[in-house]
Amino acid sequence: MNKNERDLLKILGTILLAVGVGVWGAYAVLRFGLGWDVTARQFLPYHLAGVVPGMILKKHRFFRGIVKRLLS
Repeated sequence: MNKNERDLLKILGTILLAVGVGVWGAYAVLRFGLGWDVTARQFLPYHLAGVVPGMILKKHRFFRGIVKRLLS
């Protein structure tokens, strides 16, 4: 894997993290700004769908090292 691919993975990871955390901004606007009856439970899957893969992409070398140690 070359440096450009690693940089691309980190950028994609950062974008996913930002979107995953940004979900809570949308929640706050809808719940408190517009007074809609939404719950945090409705937004949690979207948050996790951004944050979990985002962290994996940002820390892919760390996780790859752990997997190599477990399999060897």
